[in-house]
Amino acid sequence: MKLTLFTDLPVVPVTRVHQHVALGGPIWPDFAGQTWVRHCRVRKPWDEKPNLPARLQPMAGPAVWGGFLDSHFGHFVADHLPRLAFSLRERPGDTYLFTVDPGMTRAGLGSWVWQIFDWIGLPQDQVHLVTEGLYIAELRVGPQAEMLAQVGPAPGYLDMIAHWARGLEPVVHEVVYVARLGLPQQGGGAHAGEGYLVQQLRRLGVAVLDPARATILTQVATYAGADRLIFAEGSALHGRQLLGHIAQDIDVLRRRPDKVMAQASLRPRCRRLTYHDLTAGRLMAYWKHGGPRPDPALSLYEVAALIEVFHSFGVDLAEDWDDTAYQQAARADIAAWIQVQDPAARRLTEYRAVLQPLGLG
Repeated sequence: MKLTLFTDLPVVPVTRVHQHVALGGPIWPDFAGQTWVRHCRVRKPWDEKPNLPARLQPMAGPAVWGGFLDSHFGHFVADHLPRLAFSLRERPGDTYLFTVDPGMTRAGLGSWVWQIFDWIGLPQDQVHLVTEGLYIAELRVGPQAEMLAQVGPAPGYLDMIAHWARGLEPVVHEVVYVARLGLPQQGGGAHAGEGYLVQQLRRLGVAVLDPARATILTQVATYAGADRLIFAEGSALHGRQLLGHIAQDIDVLRRRPDKVMAQASLRPRCRRLTYHDLTAGRLMAYWKHGGPRPDPALSLYEVAALIEVFHSFGVDLAEDWDDTAYQQAARADIAAWIQVQDPAARRLTEYRAVLQPLGLG
């Protein structure tokens, strides 16, 4: 897969972001007729043509289009990082252009951004954030080697990114659980009572990784050394895309029963990939206009199924599982999540109808 060269091309800052799709970036010639050079999902362009500003600052040196530096880790890794491996192979010394959220500065970027660039071998001084309109003499763009909405890695891509892990010292564990701790307190999608599950797993000697508190290097070293990775469904799954194929099992504890998140990207990267539906019910979040928001819904464990699936992993939760302690942890998460999602208590009757049959009402 080769890079394509465009000459005399405007590249403009982002003016709007909707569902992690940015309005900004290169104004490609024959924009409507372009396909893969644009931001694609399901092999189709997902973006819109930005407006041309009145002024453009000329940039003479050769540059490479890196994509939108989404402040959401999972979307950046899944949507934009797949362009960079082929680009860095062909043009390791060029400037790499990235758009950012309106008003974002270099100092405001999350530390994980620079850690990812260090991981893939992109020096910080070659990263240029597009905060004003540019007129680029030479801009190259690489292929989006995998995409959201179940488009798996292109031929040769996993072999190409294998060199990212050269020199990595894997942290060896038989089983690793990758958590989503603290999300209910932010109104985010999670499993209520996950903190109690983590407490029990640690007591049993199972390694637990909290990616929100771990560096990128810690994450990839942990993923690389695990014989079995168990993910609480969420953006950490995309972190596994920072590595190629490893002979390991990957298990995903679903929050959304109808989703097989990142399946097309993960299946070629492991020995076996399995999704487990352990959801006894969900507290649904809603947009301001009233429509449902599945992503930040709070899921409730089917406890018997949870214990059974961990038993299949060789982890015996049953012996010391304390339903009272679990329910106390789950109720605390539920109360915190509702406080963020429904501070006016408009949905309490609906939520209680879900919670009461589970003994959590």
